[in-house]
Amino acid sequence: MTVYCVANTKGGSKKTATAINLIPHLDLDFVVDLDKYHALKNILALSDNPIEVRVPSSTQEIMEWADEGKNILFDCGGFDSDFTRTAMSQSDVIITPSNDDPSEQFGLRHFNQAMAEVSQMVNEKLVAKVVISGVHHARSDFSMMKEFVSGLDYLELLPVVIPFSTKIPTAQFSGKAVSSGTIAAKFSTLAKHIKID
Repeated sequence: MTVYCVANTKGGSKKTATAINLIPHLDLDFVVDLDKYHALKNILALSDNPIEVRVPSSTQEIMEWADEGKNILFDCGGFDSDFTRTAMSQSDVIITPSNDDPSEQFGLRHFNQAMAEVSQMVNEKLVAKVVISGVHHARSDFSMMKEFVSGLDYLELLPVVIPFSTKIPTAQFSGKAVSSGTIAAKFSTLAKHIKID
């Protein structure tokens, strides 16, 4: 079984949108909402989505849930916290949405430091998988992003780009993931890149 974590210590990086759109592709038993605004829980409540959403009251609960031997996904808030670091420390796969905007890259540098500190906590080098997200659909040159991420020891850039699309928030207003078309296919491809065989 696999524990996934969508995390980035910078807000507005498309973490919850990524989490919601990965749910149909990861065969999850439940999801955990770690954001103080409970966006994942509130969005999924807009539909009859059958997946269980848990909200922890302690880091101990996070560790216990990660140890249940099930496929789960943590959706972290856009800030550094004990909850986020605990979830990262218990995860098999950490997914980090970002893009090559300068403020996003400053955020990635900060997140890389958090990854280094969590790696020290668990005495194992953890590497988060960065997915480029929220960029114009016609863009194809991300060489600056590749160069930047390659210089960060605890991050690895995936070859998947999720473009900006109004279909993502439209689906979320119905409490769902995008279910068809190019965007759904992109999230399916992302899921294939992060699944552990």
